[in-house]
Amino acid sequence: MKTNEFIVSKTQQTLDMKLVPYDLWATKVHVLMLTKQKIIEKSKSKKILVVLDEIEREFKHGKFTIDPDKGLHLTIEAKVIEMIGKDGYYMHTARSRNDQVMTCELLYLKEKLLEITKQLLELQDKLFQKATENILIIMPGYTHMQPARPTTLGQWFLSYYDMFVKCLETIQYVFNKYDLCPLGATESYGTSWNIDRAYTADLLAFSKVWEIPQEAISSRGLPQLATLGVLKDIGIVISKIASDLLLFTTFEYGYISLSAETAIQMGSVTGSSIMPQKKNPDVLELLRSVTPQVIGYESIVANLLSSLPMGYNRDTREIKEYIELGFSKIKDALESLINVFGTIQVNKEKMLQSVTANYSLSTDLADYLSQEKGLPYRKIYKLVGSLVKEKIAKKESLIHLSAEELTNAGRKMDLQFQVSDKELKGVLKPLKVVMKRKHIGGASSEVMKEMIAQRKNLSYSYSEWKAREWARINSAKEKTKKAINNIK
Repeated sequence: MKTNEFIVSKTQQTLDMKLVPYDLWATKVHVLMLTKQKIIEKSKSKKILVVLDEIEREFKHGKFTIDPDKGLHLTIEAKVIEMIGKDGYYMHTARSRNDQVMTCELLYLKEKLLEITKQLLELQDKLFQKATENILIIMPGYTHMQPARPTTLGQWFLSYYDMFVKCLETIQYVFNKYDLCPLGATESYGTSWNIDRAYTADLLAFSKVWEIPQEAISSRGLPQLATLGVLKDIGIVISKIASDLLLFTTFEYGYISLSAETAIQMGSVTGSSIMPQKKNPDVLELLRSVTPQVIGYESIVANLLSSLPMGYNRDTREIKEYIELGFSKIKDALESLINVFGTIQVNKEKMLQSVTANYSLSTDLADYLSQEKGLPYRKIYKLVGSLVKEKIAKKESLIHLSAEELTNAGRKMDLQFQVSDKELKGVLKPLKVVMKRKHIGGASSEVMKEMIAQRKNLSYSYSEWKAREWARINSAKEKTKKAINNIK
């Protein structure tokens, strides 16, 4: 293998093709700035800008290719020189491939983050709908994979909604943190040319200039590492959902069923080739598999960046591969999860049966006795625990506990109280129990409705942020076109 083929590999060429529109945009803006600052003559910049537009049309029609001996950025420069001659050499004045490449990568990252935001908002819309529909649907809650206390399916959905809210917060933070324009940092040390970095930052829709050249270029890869951190967070939430649903869709649990759109019995990749009864949750298993891969990409990038000295280092080229894989994996995972949530079927009766059969009302019984009878919780805890042990041994559920059994067991532990069978029956009603949770974040219908109303506004705020940022990017592209037309 030739050295150039190793440096500009087939993989790198494929990845760089995604950066072509951003390189052309940034190059046009750089030429506009050079013209504005009278560094190059208007007649020369006009020729360069016309050719860059032609190359852009060539790319859109699928006719642009990267010369492996040059790489993307030098290929574009060579094409300009080939088409207009010596005037094309002025295009790269006061610019290095270092700040050129980094600018392209940041433009690309910003748009990809907004695309992921759009998908997250679509997924949250599904979760929001499901949370609203299932406020009164009882389901078992688990800790240590064991029955803990009853909750509602609505709160299960809303919990994952909120986890994704935190992912959106991190996206916004990373987006704003690296909304900085490195163009003008040149190789790492700035330039004696009279450039206007604020002008190029504005035309490229960056909020600010990335100020110190050394810090800017030496930070190449850090925005990607931060982005992979966001993608990892999203992946972890997806894997938790997948793990839950893999349990809930088993025959033994039976709380959730996947639709024919996501899992088909027989005659499909999701059906067993030998067991006719099976409908495999392949989609959930693959969703669960995404996270360790993204964690791996983040780890690789962190290791690539560690111990690199100040200035540009070619090692950072490798990061393109892992950030693209991260985006691809999470994009596909979000799309699949949106489909899963849009089509799942809920077995309300099975969830309610599990709550009444799995002794998860024990804590609520202990709470009631302590609250209403004025008895110390720790003693009541032991009383209820001993009764639960007896019921488990007799293979009886807690709802079959009688008032007499309860009060007699209490007297044996020197706990004097009175309770009727009617009272006890009311205490052991799952929906009644859950509706008592009226504290902040509780599962009662009143609290849930209030939280859902708040979340609706929250989703709107992130949707508005996404729209503003897209508008800012599109506005900058239009400003660039107008500035080019003024020169032409």
